[in-house]
Amino acid sequence: MKMEPPSDPNTLVKITVDKEGLKTMIQAAICAIRYAEDWNFGDEYDMAVTPYHDMRDRLIEKYKEVYSDENFTI
Repeated sequence: MKMEPPSDPNTLVKITVDKEGLKTMIQAAICAIRYAEDWNFGDEYDMAVTPYHDMRDRLIEKYKEVYSDENFTI
């Protein structure tokens, strides 16, 4: 993994990873979603999982774009 200062002022950090690193990031997003769903009980303490879904979806799109793998599976 390689971290660089962002070129876009609206971006906090730019991360460069290889194929396995990207898969690891996708798996981490999926685990965060599962963890939150396990502990959300429908009350005011529930954790919002939409950002994790968005991150997972963007990472999978990037994986398919870069590696041309339409049959992506974890």
